[in-house]
Amino acid sequence: MTSSPKRLAIVGGGSSGLITLKHALDRLPDWEIVCFEKSNRIEGVWGNPYPGFLSTSTKYTTQFSCYPEFDAHCQPDEGASKAEFFRDGEYGAYLRRFAEKFSLHSHVRFSTTVDEITRTEDGDRWRLKIHSRANSQDHTHTEVFDAVVICIGLHAVTQPVNSSVHSLSVDDLRAPERIAGLRGKRIVVMGGGESGVDYAWRLSDPAWKNEVYLSLRSGIRVTPRYHPIRGVPSDFLRNRLLLSHHPGLRNLIGQKFVSWRIRYQELFERLFPGSVSARTDAKPENTQLEHTQRRKEWAFKLMRHAKDDLFNMFHNKSDLFLDRVADGHLQIIGPPADTDGRTFYAFASGKTVEVNAEYLVPAMGFRSQLCELTDGQIELSQFYLGCVHAECSNLFLVGFARPIIGNIPSISEMQARYICGIIAGDFKRPKEIQDLHQADAARRQQQYSRIDRNVIYPVEMIPYCDELACLMDKYPTIRKTRSLRHWWRIQTAPATTMHYFQNAEEEPIASRTAPTYLPGVLIAFLVFMKPINWIYCLVTRAHKKRW
Repeated sequence: MTSSPKRLAIVGGGSSGLITLKHALDRLPDWEIVCFEKSNRIEGVWGNPYPGFLSTSTKYTTQFSCYPEFDAHCQPDEGASKAEFFRDGEYGAYLRRFAEKFSLHSHVRFSTTVDEITRTEDGDRWRLKIHSRANSQDHTHTEVFDAVVICIGLHAVTQPVNSSVHSLSVDDLRAPERIAGLRGKRIVVMGGGESGVDYAWRLSDPAWKNEVYLSLRSGIRVTPRYHPIRGVPSDFLRNRLLLSHHPGLRNLIGQKFVSWRIRYQELFERLFPGSVSARTDAKPENTQLEHTQRRKEWAFKLMRHAKDDLFNMFHNKSDLFLDRVADGHLQIIGPPADTDGRTFYAFASGKTVEVNAEYLVPAMGFRSQLCELTDGQIELSQFYLGCVHAECSNLFLVGFARPIIGNIPSISEMQARYICGIIAGDFKRPKEIQDLHQADAARRQQQYSRIDRNVIYPVEMIPYCDELACLMDKYPTIRKTRSLRHWWRIQTAPATTMHYFQNAEEEPIASRTAPTYLPGVLIAFLVFMKPINWIYCLVTRAHKKRW
């Protein structure tokens, strides 16, 4: 008598769910694998959110390493086409091609939600309450699975705002027919994340004649999509050589460098001329100079009032809003002084300003529905490295790690590779996982003390992915690359998850082809800093042991 195959449930069919499904099918050929997706199509949250969408991470660094379509070369159009980034529905189209390539559709149950996840009576498996919609009929039933991977992500529900003013929902702002009525209105966008400033940029279009305010509780760190001096995507200037230095040392040096870059941009342009100039809108020379100066002033002011060090808080790469601020179409103010939308504090000041908002846009972040899904029994803080439950050996998360700088899909791929390997028995679940989990939590508490780690697992993208790669023995060391030249190219080329080994035979996909964009003099400086970095690491380690 043959036994029934083990069953794996993947909850969520966005980018995190799809990459988990792909690796689960590769690693677990004898399992029955089901992915539940609430929508009726493959697209994901950022597949095609609204007309005019522009991603903040490049195609090259966001694509899955197992399905590379884009290289790291820049278009010679001064950034006019934004071709290095996903636009409109391009990312959704990429996900659909990915799903077709690996025949994922047959394993996805569309128009189906998982309403509840509970442990079975024996405690060994998971019972899912499933709600499906087909042919205008609803059906609810339960199914039991041997393991569950939750991939519902960080962008489930917008954090509410306590105000009597009418709030615009995400659906309002993403539907062209709903946003079309917002003309000549007084609107306050609350929150300085990438979604918030993107909403502010769209709503402050001069043609719409809105009076738009961006309400911030503190400063934010704006990292431009295109580096203002080198003229290439900022993603392409972050390499492994830079990220190999201790975060504390990078905070010390990086903060100064960014400050100087903003204040003395013209000098840096002469010192480090780019092959491509950063594009600006065509304006008369005097007007353009004034615009550039105001933009720089606000970028510096927002950075100066940021609440934490350079690599200890999230960076905002939706930088187009600064153009609207510089042109006077968007005003930056502080937090609300009341609940009726009339009065706000001035930015970085105790003074108040009268606004009398007609609409509010809550953009203070999102909260996941993880607790609701599990009746409060499962929390993000229970997962080692943000993906492996410290107690339940058959429960995992993918897509809940958010990078300080970087993108979630690439991180999700590394998480998916790791947890699917654990389920398959290819990688061992750490024996001391409880101790390791506590140590990891303490480390993140120290580094990201101002971030709510109950709803977000904050990481530095490449160092975190390096950690997972080492656990899987996929990290590109000199020995594994078997070539000092190839290893050095990996260190100096744009950092990407395509630098990790897919298997024991194949060398990293991007080890030979990607160009190096960081100027040679800065590479030499980073090499010079390595001995100082080693000393810094030793001193820091000794200080921790002492205390």
